[in-house]
Amino acid sequence: MKVRFFGVLIVTIALFFIVAPFQKFTISMLEGYSGNPQLEKFLPGAMLNKLKEWNFYINSQWYGKNFGQMVGIIGIIMAFPLFAREFENETIVFLLVRKSRKWIYFNKVFVGAVATSIVIFVGSILPAIYSAVAGKEYNYSVVPKFMVHSIFGALLWYSVGVFFSVLFNDQVKPLLASLSLLALTTTAGLIKATKFLNTFPYQLGVSIFEKNSVDFRYTLGIIVVCLFITWIGYLVFERKEV
Repeated sequence: MKVRFFGVLIVTIALFFIVAPFQKFTISMLEGYSGNPQLEKFLPGAMLNKLKEWNFYINSQWYGKNFGQMVGIIGIIMAFPLFAREFENETIVFLLVRKSRKWIYFNKVFVGAVATSIVIFVGSILPAIYSAVAGKEYNYSVVPKFMVHSIFGALLWYSVGVFFSVLFNDQVKPLLASLSLLALTTTAGLIKATKFLNTFPYQLGVSIFEKNSVDFRYTLGIIVVCLFITWIGYLVFERKEV
C-alpha cells in the first residue's frame, strides 16, 4: 500500500506540472495549427481563445482531461492487489490466525479507501495551490466541487477493484477484470438507455462545467453502489476458502 500510495501520488503531482506551467506553450502550439481544418473541427477558434483564460485552461486540461481521466484508474490501482496478493502469497493464513475475517476485511478496505482519498484530494487541490503560488487569478470555489466528483469517482472504482481482489487468488485477474469493466461501462454509456453506466462524464466534472454545481443524484448513487459492492465483497471474503 505504501509503495502504491507514494508511487501514484508522485505520478499525479508530476503529471500536474507537465500540464500547469505550459499554458502559453500549449496555446502557441495550437495556434500554429489554427489553419488546419481537422483541428478547427475539434478545437474551434472560440475554444482556443477560452484556453487563454487561466480558469478555463487549468480546469479543462486538469480536471476535465488529464487528472479526470486518471481518477477511476487510480482507484483500481489502489485496490486490485489488496486481498489478491495475500491469497497469492498465502499470507492470508497468518492474518486469519491473528484477527477475524471481518476485522481484516474492513480494516484493509478502510485504509485503502483513505489512501485513495488522500491521493485524489492532493490531485484535486493542486490547481488552487499552484494558482496561489504563481499569482494566477483563479475561481477557487470550483475546487471542492471537482473534489467531490473526483473522490467519489475514484472510490467507486476502488470498491470494484476490492471486490475483484477478493474474488480472485492472483493479482493479474483483479486488475484485468476491473479495467475490462471500466471499458465495458464506458462503451455501454454510448447507448442512451445505459448512459448512466459511463462514469467518465461524472469524473470529468461535466455538470460542474455546464451548471457550476455538483451532480448530487449521481454522487448519492455512487455512495449506494460503493456500500453495496463493499458489503458483497465482505460476504464473499467471509465464505472464501483459504
